Amino acid sequence: MRFFMLTALLLVAAINVTLACECGLEGSSGRIYKGSKVRANKYPWLAHIRSFSSRNSRSFGQCGGSLIDETHVATAAHCVVDENNQVFRPENIDVFLGRVKAFSDRSKPHSVSKVWVDSQYERSNLAHDFAILTLSSPVKYSQTIAPVCLPNVESGLSKLTVSGWGTTAADASSSDDLLEVEVDFLSKNECNEVKKDFLMKQNGIPSSMRNRVKIDGVVDTHMCAINKKTKGDACSGDSGGPLMHRGGNGRYYLMGVVSGSWTECGQDEDTAGLYTRTLYYKDVIKSIAPNACWQN
Repeated sequence: MRFFMLTALLLVAAINVTLACECGLEGSSGRIYKGSKVRANKYPWLAHIRSFSSRNSRSFGQCGGSLIDETHVATAAHCVVDENNQVFRPENIDVFLGRVKAFSDRSKPHSVSKVWVDSQYERSNLAHDFAILTLSSPVKYSQTIAPVCLPNVESGLSKLTVSGWGTTAADASSSDDLLEVEVDFLSKNECNEVKKDFLMKQNGIPSSMRNRVKIDGVVDTHMCAINKKTKGDACSGDSGGPLMHRGGNGRYYLMGVVSGSWTECGQDEDTAGLYTRTLYYKDVIKSIAPNACWQN
């Protein structure tokens, strides 16, 4: 079956915070399908990422990402790996932080010095779809640029939030405004059931055959979510962006990064969004980004 990577191909036409382990707090006063506009700098860890196959080309792949410490941004592997499974050169990747508008803002990008991609990444099913970008120089935290918290547990999840600058529907253009949508967490069993229903529908298999249909379950690196009422979800160009849980302490936690789906957003509402689990990569993140803040 085909998996849809939520990237988009486009044509190019302070208050310093020094407290240790401050993370996940809203800043000063995304494509997201069926989403709403985000208040300026609400999520100061949001990164707008552009990957160029060559600096001589005006086209680039658009993705999202999340600042996890002063020099590292978490994103999806497919955002920085080309169709030939080659990792983009660091000098061909731009990272914009503190942006309100994806394209009409004129802030300068941060350069990248190193790209880490999970060597087990599988383009066919988006398993192990995770990457970490190392910035060439550390950023200064402010009300518009600050890191997100990382989770120590995945228990008790219910309502989550996705945010990004991707397209607003399957055939729409990317949004200049940052958008957000609330999604409902699905357990692995729930997600596998949704996947089975979708595949049966796609292949014209009657419901009477349901107990006889066997499918490959969702991979261990993924968690699933979808707005059960509106079917709102991430869309093209949102890849790599954050799946966030707002804790009772008011802080936001990066539970996952946007990975993909079984269809393009809005084409079939009987599906779910796939998100690479941050906690799966806890040891990797700690080794690459030791200053990232893990909290309960």
